[in-house]
Amino acid sequence: MQFLTGRARLAGVIGYPVSHSRSPRLHGHWLAQLGIDGAYVPMAVAPSDLGAAVRGLRAAGFAGLNVTLPHKEGVLGLCDRVTAAGRRAGAINTLVFGPDGITGTNTDGTGFVANLRAHGVDPAAGPALLLGA
Repeated sequence: MQFLTGRARLAGVIGYPVSHSRSPRLHGHWLAQLGIDGAYVPMAVAPSDLGAAVRGLRAAGFAGLNVTLPHKEGVLGLCDRVTAAGRRAGAINTLVFGPDGITGTNTDGTGFVANLRAHGVDPAAGPALLLGA
Protein backbone atom coordinates (compact mmCIF):
# COMPACT_ATOMS: atom_id res chain seq x y z
CA MET A 1 0.00 0.00 0.00
CA GLN A 2 1.26 3.44 -0.94
CA PHE A 3 1.04 6.20 1.66
CA LEU A 4 0.59 9.80 0.62
CA THR A 5 2.69 12.67 1.87
CA GLY A 6 1.68 16.28 2.34
CA ARG A 7 3.08 16.94 -1.14
CA ALA A 8 0.90 14.36 -2.92
CA ARG A 9 -0.67 15.37 -6.22
CA LEU A 10 -4.41 14.74 -6.19
CA ALA A 11 -6.77 14.23 -9.10
CA GLY A 12 -9.97 12.32 -9.68
CA VAL A 13 -13.05 11.63 -11.71
CA ILE A 14 -16.46 13.14 -10.99
CA GLY A 15 -19.77 11.80 -12.22
CA TYR A 16 -23.12 10.64 -10.92
CA PRO A 17 -22.88 7.74 -10.55
CA VAL A 18 -19.16 7.09 -10.88
CA SER A 19 -18.80 3.55 -9.52
CA HIS A 20 -18.65 2.15 -13.08
CA SER A 21 -15.52 4.14 -13.98
CA ARG A 22 -12.33 2.20 -14.62
CA SER A 23 -10.24 5.39 -14.42
CA PRO A 24 -9.29 5.02 -10.73
CA ARG A 25 -7.77 1.57 -11.33
CA LEU A 26 -5.96 2.70 -14.45
CA HIS A 27 -4.53 5.89 -12.96
CA GLY A 28 -3.86 4.23 -9.60
CA HIS A 29 -1.84 1.52 -11.32
CA TRP A 30 0.39 4.01 -13.12
CA LEU A 31 0.84 6.24 -10.08
CA ALA A 32 2.08 3.21 -8.12
CA GLN A 33 4.12 1.79 -11.03
CA LEU A 34 5.94 5.09 -11.53
CA GLY A 35 6.32 5.81 -7.80
CA ILE A 36 4.38 9.06 -8.04
CA ASP A 37 3.26 10.55 -4.73
CA GLY A 38 -0.38 10.99 -5.66
CA ALA A 39 -3.89 9.62 -5.72
CA TYR A 40 -6.74 9.47 -8.22
CA VAL A 41 -10.11 9.47 -6.49
CA PRO A 42 -13.58 8.59 -7.84
CA MET A 43 -16.24 11.00 -6.55
CA ALA A 44 -20.00 10.72 -6.99
CA VAL A 45 -21.22 14.31 -7.22
CA ALA A 46 -24.92 15.07 -7.57
CA PRO A 47 -25.70 17.63 -10.28
CA SER A 48 -27.00 20.07 -7.65
CA ASP A 49 -23.58 19.98 -5.93
CA LEU A 50 -21.41 20.28 -9.05
CA GLY A 51 -20.26 23.89 -8.66
CA ALA A 52 -19.50 23.59 -4.96
CA ALA A 53 -17.64 20.31 -5.50
CA VAL A 54 -15.43 21.59 -8.32
CA ARG A 55 -14.61 24.83 -6.50
CA GLY A 56 -13.96 22.94 -3.26
CA LEU A 57 -11.64 20.38 -4.87
CA ARG A 58 -9.68 23.17 -6.55
CA ALA A 59 -9.43 25.02 -3.23
CA ALA A 60 -8.27 21.80 -1.54
CA GLY A 61 -5.32 21.58 -3.91
CA PHE A 62 -6.46 19.04 -6.49
CA ALA A 63 -4.52 19.28 -9.77
CA GLY A 64 -7.61 18.57 -11.84
CA LEU A 65 -10.46 16.23 -12.65
CA ASN A 66 -11.76 13.96 -15.32
CA VAL A 67 -15.45 14.52 -15.90
CA THR A 68 -18.04 11.91 -16.85
CA LEU A 69 -21.82 11.88 -17.15
CA PRO A 70 -23.91 13.77 -16.36
CA HIS A 71 -21.45 16.65 -15.82
CA LYS A 72 -19.68 17.04 -19.18
CA GLU A 73 -21.89 19.97 -20.20
CA GLY A 74 -22.50 21.30 -16.68
CA VAL A 75 -18.82 22.07 -16.02
CA LEU A 76 -18.59 24.33 -19.08
CA GLY A 77 -19.93 27.24 -17.05
CA LEU A 78 -17.36 26.65 -14.30
CA CYS A 79 -14.36 27.05 -16.61
CA ASP A 80 -12.33 30.25 -16.84
CA ARG A 81 -10.95 29.01 -20.15
CA VAL A 82 -12.16 26.38 -22.62
CA THR A 83 -9.89 24.92 -25.30
CA ALA A 84 -10.87 24.75 -28.96
CA ALA A 85 -11.50 21.00 -28.56
CA GLY A 86 -13.85 21.66 -25.66
CA ARG A 87 -15.72 24.33 -27.60
CA ARG A 88 -16.06 22.08 -30.68
CA ALA A 89 -17.40 19.21 -28.58
CA GLY A 90 -19.67 21.42 -26.50
CA ALA A 91 -18.65 19.23 -23.57
CA ILE A 92 -15.72 19.01 -21.16
CA ASN A 93 -14.13 15.78 -19.93
CA THR A 94 -10.96 17.21 -18.38
CA LEU A 95 -10.53 20.08 -15.93
CA VAL A 96 -7.06 21.42 -15.12
CA PHE A 97 -6.79 23.56 -12.00
CA GLY A 98 -4.15 26.27 -12.10
CA PRO A 99 -3.30 29.36 -10.09
CA ASP A 100 -5.15 31.49 -12.64
CA GLY A 101 -8.31 29.42 -12.83
CA ILE A 102 -9.89 26.35 -14.35
CA THR A 103 -9.18 25.21 -17.91
CA GLY A 104 -11.60 22.80 -19.54
CA THR A 105 -10.90 20.60 -22.54
CA ASN A 106 -12.22 17.51 -24.27
CA THR A 107 -9.89 14.63 -25.14
CA ASP A 108 -12.53 12.25 -26.54
CA GLY A 109 -11.89 13.14 -30.19
CA THR A 110 -8.11 12.94 -29.87
CA GLY A 111 -8.37 9.55 -28.18
CA PHE A 112 -10.81 8.28 -30.78
CA VAL A 113 -8.55 9.28 -33.69
CA ALA A 114 -5.44 7.85 -32.00
CA ASN A 115 -7.24 4.52 -31.51
CA LEU A 116 -8.34 4.44 -35.16
CA ARG A 117 -4.76 5.04 -36.30
CA ALA A 118 -3.41 2.41 -33.89
CA HIS A 119 -5.71 -0.10 -35.60
CA GLY A 120 -4.68 0.87 -39.13
CA VAL A 121 -7.73 3.00 -39.93
CA ASP A 122 -7.17 6.33 -41.68
CA PRO A 123 -9.50 8.86 -40.01
CA ALA A 124 -9.56 10.90 -43.23
CA ALA A 125 -10.99 7.92 -45.17
CA GLY A 126 -14.56 9.02 -44.54
CA PRO A 127 -17.02 10.40 -42.04
CA ALA A 128 -17.15 9.02 -38.51
CA LEU A 129 -19.56 9.40 -35.63
CA LEU A 130 -18.30 9.65 -32.06
CA LEU A 131 -21.04 8.87 -29.54
CA GLY A 132 -20.75 9.59 -25.84
CA ALA A 133 -18.61 12.70 -26.04
